[in-house]
Amino acid sequence: PSAIKQSILEKLMVEVEANLGTAMTYTLFEYAKDNKELFMENQPVNTVTSVSNSIAIGTPDVPASKKKEKKEQLSKTQKRKLADKTDNKGELPRGWNWVDVIK
Repeated sequence: PSAIKQSILEKLMVEVEANLGTAMTYTLFEYAKDNKELFMENQPVNTVTSVSNSIAIGTPDVPASKKKEKKEQLSKTQKRKLADKTDNKGELPRGWNWVDVIK
């Protein structure tokens, strides 16, 4: 509701006035995180109803698609190149994607 939004903005503006002239983005986020209960004290409580109660018990779960996902097929040369790039753990060496600045 707009009344709650306005009260939150007023409380944040007080904090802005206190920190005027300094870098305050992080400070404002931390202030909001620390005082979220204070901000939401007049917030109306919405109840969420469970959708699972309306589902019929006798219907089994059927997946939308019964197709198996295919693995990506690599050629022998692609497998060799991949094996040449990785170490014995299957991980790429440190700095494999660094940009060569000297070139």
